Formats: sequence, structure tokens, C-alpha cells
Amino acid sequence: MQRKLKISAESKAALRQFLAESEVDLGCRPVARREGDHTSTIGIADEAQIAGLVARAATGISIEVLEAVPDASSRLGLVSSGNRFLSGELPRGPGRKE
Repeated sequence: MQRKLKISAESKAALRQFLAESEVDLGCRPVARREGDHTSTIGIADEAQIAGLVARAATGISIEVLEAVPDASSRLGLVSSGNRFLSGELPRGPGRKE
């Protein structure tokens, strides 16, 4: 099962170097945010990748597991098959509503 991770490092350069040597899915637009004295980003990895990341993490790198990411079949169950705009109200949930 895949998990959502928060990966933090002491500097942007250290975070970039650590992530360059890993196979973490950072999405199409990865964002590094400064939080106090650390820089962090969000990524997705499976259990085996997380174990490898934790084993390889040097001093100053921290990895926090945030939540489980549901698989594609369970996410499809969240989408209705009807006309979501029929009532005249915008649908709720993640994603763009156009």
C-alpha cells in the first residue's frame, strides 16, 4: 500500500540531493516549503520504498508517514456516474470544477 510522506531536510540543497537518489513520487509540481529551520515536501511511496528511505536517511533528514493513499479502484467509488451539475450547484471534493 502506498503512503503519503512528509520529507524534511535542513536545507533545500540537502532535500534535493536526497530526493534525486530516491524513487518517491513527488507529483507533477513538487513544492519545497520552508518550515522553521527545515525545508520539507510531500511525496508518495510504497512500503518497500519507505523502508529504503528510512535506512538511507542521513542526519538532518526526517521522514514522517502522514496517511495511507487509497488505491485506484477505491477512489473510483467516490466518483458519481450521474450529471453532477444537474442541480445547478457546484460539486464538492478535490479537483477543479469547471
